[in-house]
Amino acid sequence: MKCNTVMEWLPHYIEGLVTPEAEREMTQHIVACPDCARWLEEARAMEEIWKEADSASDFQPLSGIPDLVPQVMAEIERLEAVRQSDGAGPAASRRRSARRTSWVHYGLAACLTFVLLQYGVFEQLGYGLTEINGHMSNSVTALFGTQGTR
Repeated sequence: MKCNTVMEWLPHYIEGLVTPEAEREMTQHIVACPDCARWLEEARAMEEIWKEADSASDFQPLSGIPDLVPQVMAEIERLEAVRQSDGAGPAASRRRSARRTSWVHYGLAACLTFVLLQYGVFEQLGYGLTEINGHMSNSVTALFGTQGTR
């Protein structure tokens, strides 16, 4: 058995969930391999730490830190009551529709394109594409020869 296999199956080995023959092979490997034996010790120590943490029912939150939740919730309720007493009604959330949002995006894209055209950003683009096309066709011609062109 290889070390990678032992390390992969080690949690199952510790919990006793492997078949008896796999357990025997792993035990033989762990006895012969100091790295895997060390790995097993560390895994068992980690398991003990987790068991202790799970069994600790006397967990206390950090002392000295005030619990602000009741005060904040009370303030939210107070503000909501004041707002409703003013006749404002429930808070309405403003939702955007997908159609409106898409039109806004199209409008912004059109405005940006117009500005870029005005500043001449696309002026050299056509020339550059033509130049790249020429280089590519020359490369293809050099690669395959002129036999395909008639």
